[in-house]
Amino acid sequence: MRAINANSHLLLVCMAAIAAILAASGAANSGIDLFTIDGQPVVLTASEQNREEVWNYFNPGSVKGGFNENQYNFLGSWLRLGAGYQLDGIKGYAELMVPYLVNLPDKAIAPSPKGLLGLGANYYQPYGNANDASVFLKQGYLEFGRELLGGFELKGGRFEFFDGVEFEPDDLDSELKWLLDNRIKQRLIGNFGFSDVMRSFDGALATYGDDRWQASVMYGVPTKGVFDINGMNEISDMDLAYASLNAGPKMFTSPAWGNSLFRLFYIYYSDTRGLPLVDNRELKGSSADTGPVSIDTVGADYVRTLQAGPGVIDLLGWCAGQFGSWGTLSQRAYAVVGEAGYRLDNIAWKPWIRIGYTVGSGDGNPKDSTHGTFFQILPTPRQYAFFPFFNMMNVDDAMLQLILEPHSGMEIQSSIHGLWLDSKEDLWYSGGGAYDNRFFGYSGRPSNGSDYLATLADCQFTWRMNEHVTLQLYYGHAFGGSVIGSNFPSGREADYGFIQTTFKL
Repeated sequence: MRAINANSHLLLVCMAAIAAILAASGAANSGIDLFTIDGQPVVLTASEQNREEVWNYFNPGSVKGGFNENQYNFLGSWLRLGAGYQLDGIKGYAELMVPYLVNLPDKAIAPSPKGLLGLGANYYQPYGNANDASVFLKQGYLEFGRELLGGFELKGGRFEFFDGVEFEPDDLDSELKWLLDNRIKQRLIGNFGFSDVMRSFDGALATYGDDRWQASVMYGVPTKGVFDINGMNEISDMDLAYASLNAGPKMFTSPAWGNSLFRLFYIYYSDTRGLPLVDNRELKGSSADTGPVSIDTVGADYVRTLQAGPGVIDLLGWCAGQFGSWGTLSQRAYAVVGEAGYRLDNIAWKPWIRIGYTVGSGDGNPKDSTHGTFFQILPTPRQYAFFPFFNMMNVDDAMLQLILEPHSGMEIQSSIHGLWLDSKEDLWYSGGGAYDNRFFGYSGRPSNGSDYLATLADCQFTWRMNEHVTLQLYYGHAFGGSVIGSNFPSGREADYGFIQTTFKL
């Protein structure tokens, strides 16, 4: 392990001590009451996470001066400390975040087009530090409740936002809630919660509705973060607007509606940072297209569960279309997701078998005036790509998934993905959106005339030991196809795994 300076070492010790306190705080609920003001408590919230990642990325082979570092491990940790106070329908909340990275690889950035060799390289790239830490304001907002504003709820300041779950009724059954949280949430907008720095939004969120339906409107400027450890400032020259109309299971009593959730949504995204755009034109230097990007996304999703014999069937559909401008080009793109499953709730381990197919459009002609690659905006990509060497851009993803519940609080997700490029005239994309003012946020490698990307087999085990402690283990293996083989001829197979512990009050 590389050396750590004295201040960083002290911070690591403090974080470990706080983690031990959180793990031992079995009597706590969602926070600790510190003191009261006018009879209402000021509540302390705290959470801490440690994840040791092990990477064996696709082998870039030898380069001038030696080999690139595609095999490595590193530790990513964070601590979140917040305090909230609520009185007469008004809530105030402030939260600090302390991310900490140890033993990042310093030789995991290969010459183009091989590029970044796993997430360790992403964290190392902004500042070139093998060990790093920071402190910044993660959230700080005022929230005005429905009882105060006659059905409206208003939040303003710095907050996290997750598209798809702005309306999540409390009494959803377990299958419908799982589908909403795992297969709808954060496809296009999220906090990139898998990263050790994450992102927030500075802006406002307004909602109106009841337990049957809800309308939501949000405007926000994303903060730095994700792979840039200094997450305090906003990303300049970037705007995001979101609106949705949601209907829940109680919207209609008709059996034809049943146990359903439906959402219509609209997203406006503007990026005028002036960075070279990543697309299949592969323009470089003085000929690079530097924007601006202005994209409107219109979409809908529907998810339903229904009893069928001894089990439960689930159906899920998600779609989005895009128009606007991509630098000097017109944006015309789409994405479609269809999934179905069957769960046996009354037998051991409650086996749940699911199948799905995702299409994220690619660009079929790099020489015309249209950009046809679906743009994933600001998502949490790891939600849908557990081994994050791909995303929803220019990809066809055929999925077979098995979910097991061996014990209360335990979950095993195993899946196989067949991955193809939607257009072999386009690039193999990865990334999860803008995270500072220097890097575009998405990268692309050439297809070299091929379309078979990879077959991915993986398994994730999650154990929620109690309401305070969660353990997670993951392992995935990618069998690279012709696209990966043409970029990494020295080794087209890759492995990724981690062990993660999360503590919260």
